[in-house]
Amino acid sequence: AKKVRNGKETDPYQRIMVGLSISDVLLSFFWFFLGTWMVPKETGWLWAVGNTSSCSAQGFFALFGGFGELLYQAAISLNILLLIVFGWKQERFSKKVEKPMHFIIIAFVLVLAIIPLAYETYNPGCGQCNITPLWGKCSTNDEGKLCIVRGNEQVQLVIGLIAFALILIVLIFCTVAMVWV
Repeated sequence: AKKVRNGKETDPYQRIMVGLSISDVLLSFFWFFLGTWMVPKETGWLWAVGNTSSCSAQGFFALFGGFGELLYQAAISLNILLLIVFGWKQERFSKKVEKPMHFIIIAFVLVLAIIPLAYETYNPGCGQCNITPLWGKCSTNDEGKLCIVRGNEQVQLVIGLIAFALILIVLIFCTVAMVWV
C-alpha cells in the first residue's frame, strides 16, 4: 500500500496533501495572483490585459482548484477519522478508499469546471472571471434593455447551489469528524 518515490515511502495522507496542495496552487495562482490580469481589457478594470479565452481559463482553474481544496479537506478528515476512531491502518485506507476517492474528487471537480466552460459562463465579474452571464444590449434598437450576450443563468444558479451544498456538507462533516476524533 505504500508507494516508494526516490527511495522514500509515502502514505495516503501525504498523497491527499499533494492533491490539496495542487488545488491550492491552482486557485491561488489563477484567482489571487493573476487577478485582474486575466480579465478582458475591454472591461476597463485596473491591470486588465486579458481576453475572453484568458477569462475562461481563469474561471476554469479557479473553480477546479476551489472545489478541489474543499473536497481534499474532506478527504483528510475522512482519513484521520478512519485511522483514529475506527482503527484503520494506512494500508487498508489505501486499498479500499484512496484510489476511488481521488478519482471521484478529480472527476467531480473536472465536470463542475467544464460545464460553465461549455456554456461560456466564465465571464468578468467584479474584477475577476467567475461564473456569471455577460449582459449587454439586446440590439441596437433596444435602448436600456439588456440581454445575456454570453453565458447561462441556469448554469450560474446550479453551480452556485452545488457550491453552497458542498460547502455546508464538508463543513458539517469536517466538524463532526474533528469533534469525534
